[in-house]
Amino acid sequence: MNLGVWADISLLWLIFLTFVAVLPIAVILFFMIQGMRRLRQLLLQYLPIAQEKAALVATTTDQVGHQVVSPLIDARARVAQVNCVLKAFFRRKTT
Repeated sequence: MNLGVWADISLLWLIFLTFVAVLPIAVILFFMIQGMRRLRQLLLQYLPIAQEKAALVATTTDQVGHQVVSPLIDARARVAQVNCVLKAFFRRKTT
């Protein structure tokens, strides 16, 4: 056999070794892509429900916060109003 045949055989051997080395990586990537597709399907199914519950929690929290704080704000406003009236009454300049 001449040198060209041996070169072809060695090239085929290197291609086979490279294929064997890359094959596990390709299989792992294939299953990762399949997992991502399945995860996307699950997210499309359950994400609207989770968004709805999060919006409900945010709305309820906002309403409860307003209910808790509004008496305090009203009391503070009344105190400020009384203070302004008292200042205006006692500090009135006579001309």
